[in-house]
Amino acid sequence: MLLKDAIKAEADQLGFVLFGVAPAIPPPHYQSSQEWIQAGRQAGMAYLARPEALTSRSTPEQLLPGCRSILCVALPYPQPAPTPAETIDQPRGSIAAYAVLPDYHILLQEKLNALAKCLPELVGKPVHTLVCVDTAPILEKDYAFLAGLGWIGRNSLLLTPKFGSYVFLGELLTDLELEPDEPLEGDPCAQCYQCVHACPTHALRPERSLDARRCLSYWTIEHRGSIPEALRPLLGERIFGCDSCQMACPLNAQSSPAAFTYAQDAVIEAYPDLLEAFNLSQEAWEAKYGQTPITRAKYAGFRRNVAYALGNAGDLHAIPALQQACEQDPDPTVKEACAWALRQLKTH
Repeated sequence: MLLKDAIKAEADQLGFVLFGVAPAIPPPHYQSSQEWIQAGRQAGMAYLARPEALTSRSTPEQLLPGCRSILCVALPYPQPAPTPAETIDQPRGSIAAYAVLPDYHILLQEKLNALAKCLPELVGKPVHTLVCVDTAPILEKDYAFLAGLGWIGRNSLLLTPKFGSYVFLGELLTDLELEPDEPLEGDPCAQCYQCVHACPTHALRPERSLDARRCLSYWTIEHRGSIPEALRPLLGERIFGCDSCQMACPLNAQSSPAAFTYAQDAVIEAYPDLLEAFNLSQEAWEAKYGQTPITRAKYAGFRRNVAYALGNAGDLHAIPALQQACEQDPDPTVKEACAWALRQLKTH
């Protein structure tokens, strides 16, 4: 068995249903990513513009000296659950599909470390490796494309033929010299703009990137402080992330169900009761969401998001809780969000 085939077999055993090898060359979109940052489209994510991060993205050698190949993998996750029938008494929030699962960073790192551990056994000598998930300074969609896993879609995400964009990506940089795979031919997005039209804030750009300054996922997850008033009504009942561009994608509509491909089941509701979520103490919130990506928003950011959603949902039952938080919450951002929500409810 060829070495590459043996590595792929190990990746299959670990649950990576997509595997490919990319050459350790500069990423094709490095220059455009620099221009994206120069234009300020990273919004408040200053870590993306740090000089060391910019340098690291220029070539894999910056991350792993002697890097010769990049093993690219993908782990699909289930598509968004059907929206429940809402009642007037129980408005429900919306959480992005990936976030109802245990934190994917941990799972991917464990699996990629296991794959890295196999390499010296397969080649009979030490192998230098570096595990990367999406927090690493690497343009992972470029390498996933080069490795033949999928195309970079108009919604800026990697689109795979079988699973659409509902995939987690990971990379294992190595000093092994492996034959690279070929990128997929064609472009499923060539004549399609459905994701562009579906984005509630028009955040998707012509060069297949997004402007984080308009992206609801950025505002509900990464941003600290108040969300601009013009965007608040567009949040609807979203309290963490946004799946609109993915749900509009025809390729996702045709993709295979991915529930069986993810190693762990959902651990939280995709559509939690908004008032119940708002009333969680910090201790209860940490107990409920502590092992999920929700923690990225922090407790105050989560309560801010839920307050906006309560205002948008028109839930008059929420007035006492919002009023109390408006007066007593220690976080000024939460107080301001509650005051805004109360103003919306007075119009109902």
